Formats: sequence, structure tokens, C-alpha cells
Amino acid sequence: MRIVSFSFSSSINHITPILIPLLWIACSGESNPPELVQGARVVKWMMAEKNLERSAYAYLLPNGTPRQFVSYLFSSIGSAEWPMEEESNEGISQEEAQAIRMPLLPKGVRFTHSKPNPSFGKQIVLKWDDARNVVIVEGYLDPTLPPDLTREFTLPKVVSTNPLAKIAAESNLEMGATYQAFK
Repeated sequence: MRIVSFSFSSSINHITPILIPLLWIACSGESNPPELVQGARVVKWMMAEKNLERSAYAYLLPNGTPRQFVSYLFSSIGSAEWPMEEESNEGISQEEAQAIRMPLLPKGVRFTHSKPNPSFGKQIVLKWDDARNVVIVEGYLDPTLPPDLTREFTLPKVVSTNPLAKIAAESNLEMGATYQAFK
């Protein structure tokens, strides 16, 4: 008769490198409100290099800072580049947006810059840190409380501009539109 010994401590040492990441993944589910996560995704999508290349931003502010980017988004030219709100009757459908991987603005969430607006309810606040070259996204369910979500996205340097973006930017400027909401 052969006796097989089993050492629990040596077996657990072999399993531990597998268990720890699995436990971490299982326990790290998204705890942030989905509408705020969606709002942060919209900002990240707008900051993607391929989208910035098609934006008038790349032509108007080719060496723009995060502060200038946030100001651009709230200007008359930049505000026209925001995606549509989900469940909107204007623009593209959710299916079309998903097909081109464009997130829609979450319904009932307002977007603002610099600091929370106490007269808004749910909101995404865009801030910046020019020294670190990041746009900071804070999401609030209640603007009188600390943020429920915080994300930071590095502003890419855009090396090329779509010729149509140049034409659109120049046309908008000729009609009196602005590309900076604040200084």
C-alpha cells in the first residue's frame, strides 16, 4: 500500500498567484454610477487622437493645453462637436452610435467645467492639470457632496489635422463663432 502525502501549504503556494488576481477581478466590479461612467467615456472618446484629428480643435489649438481643450469643448465651435444625448430624437440612433463606437451623452446628466454647479443635479465636471497634461473628469450625483467618480485622461498631441476640420473651423470663425469659452 502506498501512502500519498499532501502538503496544503505547498499546494496553496502554487495556487496563490492564480487566486489573487481572480479575487481582485471578482471584487473590483464597477461601483460608480453607470450614467457617470458613461459621461466619462464620452470625454475619453472626444479626447481620442483619431477624434481630435477630425475636430476643429486640432486646427485651432494645435499645441493646446488641457485647460484650452476644456474651454474649447464649451465654446460655440466645440459644443457642436459633442455627441447626441441617448434617447434623443435628433441625430443618430443608439444602434448607429454603437456601430461606430461613439458613446452617447447620458440622459439627465449635465456637463460643466471648473467646479460643480449647485443648481444642476447629476453632472460631469471637467477640470484640468496643465502641468501633468491631463483632463480631470469628476462625476457627481449630488454636487454638494464629494465626487462619486474621478477619472484622468492624458491629452494627446495631435500631429495631423483633417482638411475638412480646417474648412469648418475657418467657416465658423467667419460667422463669429468662438473656440474658447473662457480664458
